[in-house]
Amino acid sequence: KLQDMNDPKVILIRILNTIGYSEDKEKFATEFLQNVSAQVFLDLFNTLPQDKKDQLQQKIQSLGNNAGKMQEELKAYFTDSQLEQAIENSAKNAVMEYMKTIDPTLSEIQRANIMNFSKELEQSNPSVQPTL
Repeated sequence: KLQDMNDPKVILIRILNTIGYSEDKEKFATEFLQNVSAQVFLDLFNTLPQDKKDQLQQKIQSLGNNAGKMQEELKAYFTDSQLEQAIENSAKNAVMEYMKTIDPTLSEIQRANIMNFSKELEQSNPSVQPTL
């Protein structure tokens, strides 16, 4: 169960359960994480010098919208550490933005549940900061 606390999809679904999200949680989490992946790609892409941007852009145009293949291409330009850091930052920012967006709609109980979950998350993974 503890290893699940490092899986962003599991964490996101737990947040959705905690706030009583009534629609398809799996679909929401999948789309949310696809958006995070796209943001990571853009963030990293924008750090490249122009010649590398042109080179990478040509390569990815042939890949269509395949996030896995795009990530493989990024590995030619960035270290695993850079990729992991970018993913972590993008995911954290996306979750924080989502939490800010929904915060006004949460009840006190939902807010307390999110805080408890956030503390649980932080204890299982000290590098994760509470989102609220």
